[in-house]
Order: sequence, then C-alpha cells, then structure tokens
Amino acid sequence: MAYAFDGSGFGQFLVDAQRLIAGARDHERHLASLVAALEHERARVGASPIEAAAVGSLALADRLRLNAGEHRQLAETLLTRLIGPVSNGALSSRIRVLVVDDSDSGRETTATVLEEAGFEAITATNGLEGVIVTHYAQPLVVLMDVTMPVLDGLEAARLIQASAVTRDVNVIAYTAMPDVRDAAFARWFVDVLQKPAAPDAIVAAVERSVVASRTRKPVPTSML
Repeated sequence: MAYAFDGSGFGQFLVDAQRLIAGARDHERHLASLVAALEHERARVGASPIEAAAVGSLALADRLRLNAGEHRQLAETLLTRLIGPVSNGALSSRIRVLVVDDSDSGRETTATVLEEAGFEAITATNGLEGVIVTHYAQPLVVLMDVTMPVLDGLEAARLIQASAVTRDVNVIAYTAMPDVRDAAFARWFVDVLQKPAAPDAIVAAVERSVVASRTRKPVPTSML
C-alpha cells in the first residue's frame, strides 16, 4: 500500500511541539524569577545558617533554568530545520500568504509581488512542503502551483482541506495548465489564477480570498 501523508497527524505534532516550546519559555521565566528571589534572599540574610541552603537552591534553580533554555532552543532548531524560519504571525500585522511553486524564479517573483502589496509572503518548493508549512505557519491564503514534483498541487490542496488544522485555509490554484475547468479544481481550490498573471491580478486574487475568509463566504471562482 502506498504511503499516505497524515496531514492532520503532522499538524497535531507541530501544535504539540509549539506547546512544548511555549511551556519551556514559561519554565524559563518562572525559574529566572526564582533565581532572582533567591539572590535577593541570600543578600538579605548575609552570613547565616540559611545562606548555605540558599546557595544550594540558587545553584539548582539556575541549572534548571539553563536546562529549560537548552530544551527550548533544541525544539526551535528542529522546527526551523524542518520548515524553515517563520515569523510569529501573532506579532505581525500583515496577512500571511504561502506561495508554493517548484520554479525558483516564479516562486520568488510571486512572493515579491505579494510583499510589495503589503502581505507577508512565505514560500515552499513542492506540494509536500506546502502541506507541512501550511500546518506550521497557518497562512490565511495559499497560492498553489499544480504541476510539481514530490506532491502535486491538487493532492496538496486536498490534504490541506482534509485536515482539521488547515481546512479553513483558502487555496488558490496558480497554474499554466490549459484545462482548469475541472471538478477537482472546483472542489479543492477557492479560485484559479492562470499563469502567467500580471502582478495586479495576483494581488486581486489574494485579496478576494482574504475577504472571503474573513466573511466566511465562498469565493466566486474566476478563471483569470
């Protein structure tokens, strides 16, 4: 039997990994507060029978703080190696759009167009990377090439829509395929943009999808 990528399971793994990182950060902060309190207590009591216990507790708390930091850094490094650096969407005022295309020039050109239009653009080079990055980065919109190695855009869009973690992400097909009036396109993509498209057409397609996402209404498919 062919291997079936478990997008939902992978998405849950990434959610759990991020939860562990957040927990490690909280642990670091708590231990840093404890170290500060012990330092204060040690300075207050000066030379007394309590000082030896305070010194031992201080050393233990500081060692635990360092361990928590090492664990967090390890988890963050593993995630970065897996999907690349992604900025914190919660701290960004820009709308995040993922561009998936196996063409280096096409991918970077499209990403540049979106960045210049005020979006936060991230990229992936094939459908499998697109599924993985969508689960981790949670873009509002994915601009997906269709003919790609490893995993094509149709299957990638199906996996994104099939996962509870990413099913609300709007996926736009961006393709040079001549025949895009297919039931599969209507089922897995909210819109279809024909390559090559002018920069204003790319931006307009993404903006329509953003509006649809925010109003939770279907996007009227336009074969541009």
